[in-house]
Amino acid sequence: MQEVSVKVSLYCGYCHNPITDTKYCVNACGTTFHKECFVCKSCHVRLFSFSKFFDDNGKPVCATCNANKNNPVCYICRNPIEGSYTVAGPQEFKVHDACFKCAGCGKPFSSDTGFTEDEGKFWHLMCLR
Repeated sequence: MQEVSVKVSLYCGYCHNPITDTKYCVNACGTTFHKECFVCKSCHVRLFSFSKFFDDNGKPVCATCNANKNNPVCYICRNPIEGSYTVAGPQEFKVHDACFKCAGCGKPFSSDTGFTEDEGKFWHLMCLR
């Protein structure tokens, strides 16, 4: 388990945007994060300074993902992924194929339907409007 302290840095280790308020940042894994950007590198669940996490090459990993190192954890249902899965969005979320559905209509995505990610949810382009 890693020790956490609050410290100033110019840029967040997750989003790479400037850190302007040092009261709301977390220093861990050798870098500084906005508190809302302090997330597990595998499943993207939000971590807190008191959370049990592990350092994986400068990125925090939650205890669940660390225990399942050989199997990624689904971003949607948070269960380990065994077998095939989809990597989606700019943050490369790992999602069970069965969980990869539109947050609006609930239908699965296909190769001919575009999707977007908004605040951690996946949407058909037409459903987000």
